[in-house]
Order: sequence, then C-alpha cells, then structure tokens
Amino acid sequence: MSKRAIALLAGGALLVAAAFIVGCGSNGASTSSTTLNSNLSSGSLVAFGTDAPICDVESFIATITSASLVPEGGGTPVTLISSTSPATVDFARLEDFTNILSTASVTPGTYNELQMTITSPEMWAINTSVSPPAPVQIPVTLTASTFTITISPALVVSASTTTGITMDFNLRKSAQVDATGQVTGTVDPVITITPNTLSGTTVGEADSLYGVVQGTSTSNLPSGFTGSFTLTVADGTGQTYTIYSNSSTTFEGDGVTTFSDLTASTFVEVDAIINTSGQIIAQTVDSEEQTSPSSQKSAFLGKILAVTRDGSGNATSFTLLVDDEVPSMNGTIPMHSGLNVTLSSSTKYFVNWGNWNHEAFTFAPQTLGVAEKVAVFGVLGSGTSPSMAANRVFLRPRNVMGNFNALLADQSDGVTGGFTMTPCGGLFGGSAITVTTYPQTNFTGISGLINLTQAPTLNVRGDLFYLQTSGTSTTGAPWTAPTWVLEARGVHQLPN
Repeated sequence: MSKRAIALLAGGALLVAAAFIVGCGSNGASTSSTTLNSNLSSGSLVAFGTDAPICDVESFIATITSASLVPEGGGTPVTLISSTSPATVDFARLEDFTNILSTASVTPGTYNELQMTITSPEMWAINTSVSPPAPVQIPVTLTASTFTITISPALVVSASTTTGITMDFNLRKSAQVDATGQVTGTVDPVITITPNTLSGTTVGEADSLYGVVQGTSTSNLPSGFTGSFTLTVADGTGQTYTIYSNSSTTFEGDGVTTFSDLTASTFVEVDAIINTSGQIIAQTVDSEEQTSPSSQKSAFLGKILAVTRDGSGNATSFTLLVDDEVPSMNGTIPMHSGLNVTLSSSTKYFVNWGNWNHEAFTFAPQTLGVAEKVAVFGVLGSGTSPSMAANRVFLRPRNVMGNFNALLADQSDGVTGGFTMTPCGGLFGGSAITVTTYPQTNFTGISGLINLTQAPTLNVRGDLFYLQTSGTSTTGAPWTAPTWVLEARGVHQLPN
C-alpha cells in the first residue's frame, strides 16, 4: 500500500478523537490495553491518516483543541476531542508510511463532516548550509485554525464489522514555499477524509508500527494464529495493542527467526494488516534490542546527517538527527537534536524489511551513508551532550521525494526495471540516485515505468543504500558509485 496512514480506532467515541489527533504522532497520554475486535456489536472504525511530505521538513506539530464527527442530515455532532483534553500531533512524522495509534467503537450511522480546531503550530526543517547539517525551527503562521472537512463519500459505520477511513493532511499543499522552494512558515491546512475500500477482508495496513513488547502468548488464540504479543506503541499515547502472528509472519533480527524468539522489553518494528474482524496481524516483525529506561537503554530513531570515514571508506562515526526515542530520554538527548554516534569493529548491522532487499545489499560501514534512516542502540556517554557508542544499527525503510530523470530499464511487465531521480532533499546534495523496481513494487498515481515524466514530483519508499561500488541490479538498472540505490516498495506520482 502506498500513501496511507495512521490512526486506528475501535472502542469509545472519545478515543476516536485520540486516534485522529495522534494520526501522525501524539504527545497525549494513555495506558489502556486494547484489541480491535472487543466490541464489534456497536461498530468499529479504523481511521487511517496520512500526509503528502514536503522536502526537508522533518516535523510539523500542532495541537488539536476540538474535533467532532457530524451526522449526515443533521443531528448532534459526536465529540471527538475538547479543549479540556487537547492532543498534540506531528503531521510530518510518517511521510507516506502507516501506523496504528488508538482504538474506539462508534455508534453505527452515516457521517459526512469533521469539524476541527488546531493551535500552537511548530515546524522543524534541516539546514544543509551548515556542516554538519542541523535541524532548525521555523516560526509558523496558520491561515485558519478552525475548519469543517467534508467526508466524501459519506462515512458509513456498521455494526459487527470494522470500517476504515483515510484522513490526509497534505503538508505538501499546506506549507507555503518561496520562489526558491523554501518553506516560509505560513501553513494553510489542506485536509481530506475518504472512506476506505476493502481489499478482501483487509481494512488497511500499518507498515510503520513500532514500540516495546510487553509480553507474548501462545494461549487462547483465534483460529489460524500461532502466537500473540502485546506492544506498547511509541506514538506518545501509551496505547498497548494485541498483535497476532500466523504461519506467514516473518521474524527478523539478531537471533530472531520465529515467534518463540520474541521476548518482553524488546523494541520492535512491525508491518501489519488490520482485517474486518478488527484483528492486527503481523506480516513482518523486526526485533531489534532490549530497552531499559533505568539503564538509559533506548532506541534512537532518525536520519543520518553526516558521516566520518576512514581511508578505506568505512564509516567510523555519524551524526543522527533524533526523530524519536523509545523509551523517551528527552531530558538527556532532546528531540530534534543531533546525536554523535561512534562505530567500532563490534558494532552489528541489520536491514529491516529484509524481504524488500531484493539485491541482497549488505548494510555495513561501507554502505552506511548520509540521508539513510536508522535505529541505533548502544551506550550513552556522560556530560550534557553525550555521544553514543553503537552496539547495533538497523537500516529502516524511508521515503525519498524528488523528480524523475531517466528510465534505466523497463521489463515486459511494465513495472520491473529502474530509473534515476533527483531528490529534492538537501542531504542528497542535488545528486541523482538510482531507483530499482520489482514485480511487487506498488505504483500509485501512475500505471508503470514507461509513464514516468519529468514534470510531476515522485515520492518513492523502500530500502535506501549508499553504495561505493558500481553495479547493475537484477532488474537491469545500472548505477555508478558512489551513489544511493533505493529498492522501491512503492512509487507514488504526486498530483500537481
């Protein structure tokens, strides 16, 4: 699935608000443990949210002070959130990826509008004119803070099943830019809400779900499942979900190949689907490392801003732009700050979404590079700005936004091959990169490779490697090193 989304709702109307509010990441608080099929007699709603990303904007945060669903034909709006319990959202967090963030049951009926008020906006971008590149906060002005969003077609919530909607905060159209393409800080919110179309029994996908495992079980499972684990998600809500595995679930990580290898207190990243029964079913589970707040052991997630290499081209250290910390260590390492990470001969390297590494690239000091997204684990040093000695570094999937340059290969199926594109992100320095595509690559907004054109902007997501050796992909796309090669899971041609 491509441009999709974020929040999951399935129990109490108040939590529907929380699900929308934390659609792209929330600083709210909750500790409830939920499953999505616990009260389907009243109707269950899965609210997915998404945003179209904008180059070099790492974070756009706003506080939702009110939100209500409006019944079609009139009637009393269903309050989702009020000023007495606001929620703070990072709308730029997922960049075309999906997440599950909250649950609620909803009264069956038809709803055709959402009323919403947002305040206290905050924006962070990357300044690539300094070395190393650094995050910078941009003052924000909202052109409007209260608005009504039409749900088109109207949302129909039925009893005894799970229904989905997609809420799209289009940051690309909302954030205004100057003549050079730089964001000005003026934001005119552009939001659309659309009911989902079922794919068989699948309501939607969450391919960027991550947090800490609380426990595992092989008892009292629904038919067809081999295990379940509870996961406290890292979206600021503190929600804990029950996630099921089956014979098709892939387990990845250091010594983790089956469900029985999964242990409590481990940070994991999960690609899951949600079905019409409200069950969250893991497709891939990347098990990374044990966490411990008392021992200052957290997962630090973010983008590589700069790399130091030795004479052989091996990375010896890098600067990480900290996008998230699990568990939070904001008092020691502030969010949106640069963390210096040192590497050694004992550091281990892993690739998430291993089944999408079609070229079997090795993630190692040679292929660790600027602009990659990673999760880092290790030991923090002392002092006010401590460095981290990395034990493990996981290459995470990411999106790259930019313009199509040239077709490199196009096989008979129309989707297998490759092309070059120039990313608009400053970390790439204006250099073109190679994108490789496969029979499983999902094309959105365009039917295949042959229809790619230079005018529209592309958003491509998958595994990004920095390569220092030239070569040709299995799909026939060549690259000249040093360069980045992106193995595409999705190619999305964004509308003008």
